[in-house]
Amino acid sequence: MYINKLYLRAFGKFVYKRIYLGKKFNIIYGENETGKSTIHNFIESVLYGFDDDVSGTELNKKYKPWDSNLYKGSLTIDGVNGKKHLVTKDFLLDTTQVFNKDLDDDKNPSMQEENIDYPGEYFFNINKVSYRNTVSIKQLGNKTDKELSIELKNKIINLSSSRDESISINRILSTLNNIKDEAGSEDNPKTLLGQYALRLKELEKARENTLNANRQVMFLAMEKKKTNSKIQQIDMTITELNKDLIAYELSIEKHKYLKAAPVKTELDEVNEKLYTFINEDCVQKYSKNDYEEACKLYSSLSIMRNDRHNLRNKRDESQANLNALEEDLSNNISDDFDIAKMNANFNAYKTNKITIKDMESKIKIELENVKNFNVEEINKFLENYDKVEENNTKIEITKVLLNDKHYELMKNFIKKQNIKSFFIILLGTGFIALAILAGYAAYYYNIQTYYYGTAIGILGIILYMLSSKSRRRAINANKEIESIECRHADYSKNIETLTGKVDEILKSSECEDLNKFKNMYENKKSQQNIINEKLKLLDYDKDSLNNIEEINNNLEANLLKDLKVFCIGEITDDNLEKANEIYKRKDSVKADILKYKSEIDNINQSLNKMDKEIIFEEKRLNMILSSNNMKSIDEFKKAVEHYERYIDLKNKKEYCENLLNSILGNTDFDELKVKTEKSNSYEIKEIDKNEQQITIFKMKEEKNKLLLNINNIDKEIDEIENQVRNLAEVEEEIEFYENKKSVFKEKIQVADIAAEKIIEISDSIKGDFMPLLKKSISENFAYVTSGKYKEVNIDKDMNISVVSEDNQDRNIEIESLSGGTLDQLYLSLRISLSNILSGNQNLPIILDDSFVQYDSNRLKKSIEMLARESERRQIILFTCQEREIEFAKQMNVKFNLIKL
Repeated sequence: MYINKLYLRAFGKFVYKRIYLGKKFNIIYGENETGKSTIHNFIESVLYGFDDDVSGTELNKKYKPWDSNLYKGSLTIDGVNGKKHLVTKDFLLDTTQVFNKDLDDDKNPSMQEENIDYPGEYFFNINKVSYRNTVSIKQLGNKTDKELSIELKNKIINLSSSRDESISINRILSTLNNIKDEAGSEDNPKTLLGQYALRLKELEKARENTLNANRQVMFLAMEKKKTNSKIQQIDMTITELNKDLIAYELSIEKHKYLKAAPVKTELDEVNEKLYTFINEDCVQKYSKNDYEEACKLYSSLSIMRNDRHNLRNKRDESQANLNALEEDLSNNISDDFDIAKMNANFNAYKTNKITIKDMESKIKIELENVKNFNVEEINKFLENYDKVEENNTKIEITKVLLNDKHYELMKNFIKKQNIKSFFIILLGTGFIALAILAGYAAYYYNIQTYYYGTAIGILGIILYMLSSKSRRRAINANKEIESIECRHADYSKNIETLTGKVDEILKSSECEDLNKFKNMYENKKSQQNIINEKLKLLDYDKDSLNNIEEINNNLEANLLKDLKVFCIGEITDDNLEKANEIYKRKDSVKADILKYKSEIDNINQSLNKMDKEIIFEEKRLNMILSSNNMKSIDEFKKAVEHYERYIDLKNKKEYCENLLNSILGNTDFDELKVKTEKSNSYEIKEIDKNEQQITIFKMKEEKNKLLLNINNIDKEIDEIENQVRNLAEVEEEIEFYENKKSVFKEKIQVADIAAEKIIEISDSIKGDFMPLLKKSISENFAYVTSGKYKEVNIDKDMNISVVSEDNQDRNIEIESLSGGTLDQLYLSLRISLSNILSGNQNLPIILDDSFVQYDSNRLKKSIEMLARESERRQIILFTCQEREIEFAKQMNVKFNLIKL
């Protein structure tokens, strides 16, 4: 696609300004202040609008025309899906319209495209940031070489991390750290979070005090209620005490026995178990610290072995994936394979197949139509007609010869010749006679008549000769008459024969007369003409079919050759789709192969390291087991468990003895057993009368104390309620500070997540994007520097260097390069970036005074590279110098020159 025309209706200094751009190489020349930057910004603002920040607002004001009420313009983009689009922008109303028009119709736009606010994103499939990184290229600026190298390095680092030369990951991470530093930590009382935490502790303490006070009040209230209940119970109990005292004493003894009996039984069981340890070496010597260390080592080794097993599985899985990827058909596709050509050949092949099928069907129909005519019969009839015509012609000629008037004339001629010959002979005889008489008279009478006689004799001889000639004519005429008579006889016979043949042909053609025969001839002749026309068309279609079949055979051979790369031997839609799918994953498969190889190497390194660690830990474990005379950790564990069971039994014995003493006191268990055996029921109770009275007295005293306690409880409740804050107020203030703290914690959490995601995305971009960028920069930089610098290296720490051919392939830091070389590197970077980020869409490239620092050789090489680049995309070069124009002319580069 390319920008065809710019129309600055009213923008900056331009009003009604039209600029027509070529499809390939365009140079827009103008001195300073002639409007190059205005045109450059016009293109960007129509496609993407002005930025929403302060700089965008300033540019909007800057280019608003002073001498016009309008502020608008348009541009035309060709080659988008085979169509032309007109993009209009009204900067006052901030509205954008896109019209779709056919490439063959340059006058009237057709349907308006809807909902296209940013035409640049719609047509180029990139946002404004990517547009400035790919389509629009400016020089680095007027700085020192060191400043240029630092700026270029920062741009490459930013691109490798974020695909945007203006976005610095480090700067973003620093901003996120500032957000976290602003919030601070709860452990630091000088920060906001620390102050909020201190205040919350105070409030929580106040809330706890309030809650404790409330609980205490509730507890006191419950105590008061219980006390009242106890007073009632005391009143009821005093009446029951007398009869319950004796039974109570007996039940106490019974209860004591029942509590002591299971303890005594358990103690006997423990003593019995301890007896079994007498003959065993249960107190085996070992170090408790060694056992704990051995357990930790054993657990650690189990984890490490499990990790090693998982790594081996992961390595095997990665190796399997790598093998599968290496065996993938897409891995065998060469870089120069033209998939577009193959698809075009397939579409042409399919179209030709349809055409061949249609033409074969058409030829078949035409053959069927021709077969419907009896060509042999028609040809035979026409042949008979020709014979009839020929015979009729012969008959007519013969009849003409029979009616020849020459026969009668010949007879008259013979008659005239005979009469003429007779009179000439008669006259000659007379002259001969006179000559003889003249000779006689001269001889006998000596009269001078000799000469007259001779003359008359000669005249007579001449007459005889004329008579002989007439006679011969008559004889010849007579012979001719005889010949004519013979011919007449032959002609009559021929007429009879020819008439018979004509009749025979008419009879065989089932025609009554010549008129019907002629009508039938006309019909047959028209049929023959139709057949001849059909045969001519059939021959033409057969020739066309043969040509298309020959073309399709060539296409089929090429397609089979291309499909052989994908191990496909048959041309079908599914196979072509399969081939395209294989080709699409070529780059991803190669990238995955590199990824899996790297992953396998890393896993192998980790496994080697882990094997060493496991061997070391196993040695440590064996040393600990040996020092404690243990063969294995299980044996060590059993010994420890055995000892711990012995210690538990001793402790349990001591516990049971103490518990039994506490239950029995000074009473002997056997005596108590004998004493309680006499009582079969808890209902048997005996009580002393004096004890009964003492108990009643005590309960009355207790009742008085309870009444006094109730008064004290009431006073305590009043005192508590006066000393504590309202719980609702404390809760409200806590909620306020917790919200404050939550906001700052959320900021910190968001900052952490953002930093983590940014680093993750940056690493992903470095892994996927950086190799492509490095390769493309190296190719372009090597070309523009004529091979002087044949490669650009970027290591994992983002140290950037170039490989110099003049210095025996030595790496040279970019800080050592000149400003012109850095500009060349920057140009190579931007062109490479435009190819990668645009997905090889062949977007236009706009350069604004990008060669200011170039010397003649660098400029020539750059012009040559741009000319080469213009064969597949549009180049628009803004310049304030005439060097670019002169060099382009010297190098015979075709370009479209626009002077402002």
